[in-house]
Amino acid sequence: MFKKKALIVVIIMVLMVSIAGCAKKPTTSAPQTNTALTPEGHPAETPAQPGGKVSQVDVETKTVDLINKKYPGDWKVFGTTLSKGPYTENGNYKIVDDVAALFPDTMGVSIFVGEERISSSVLQGTERVLQGYPTPATVGEVMKSGTPTSTLSGGYLKVYIPFKDNSGKTVAVMTVSVPQS
Repeated sequence: MFKKKALIVVIIMVLMVSIAGCAKKPTTSAPQTNTALTPEGHPAETPAQPGGKVSQVDVETKTVDLINKKYPGDWKVFGTTLSKGPYTENGNYKIVDDVAALFPDTMGVSIFVGEERISSSVLQGTERVLQGYPTPATVGEVMKSGTPTSTLSGGYLKVYIPFKDNSGKTVAVMTVSVPQS
């Protein structure tokens, strides 16, 4: 019984560290020196390279297709409450759980509105992991640019997908972490 509980605690800790993201910002050109602090023991993120197990485009396409099919309508944000059509994600977690089910070995799926994580597929016990971890810098970059991107961290491809309202403004960013090895 103790071994099972210890294993669950270790798995949860690995998931929490992975979903927290890293402080290094990905680059689309030549690598830059990382002057930001990275949490101790946390692998550094690097720009994703072609040829991995799953590609950024694969993750984006499957994710967007699933969300549009199951949740019709436009994205809307009121404060930090995110809705797609009549469905509201805050407190329901259906979108993150549906996307996590698409990628069986995912380290986690999160949705951010600004700097706030409003939804996560990662559980700590019976509670969703929404607070206590820094928002990855890449989330802010994708919020500003509206351009999807990805990074590599500890053998996982972390894909950042912007959600845009009907005017084209990015209102939220989803992160999906899928294994690469």
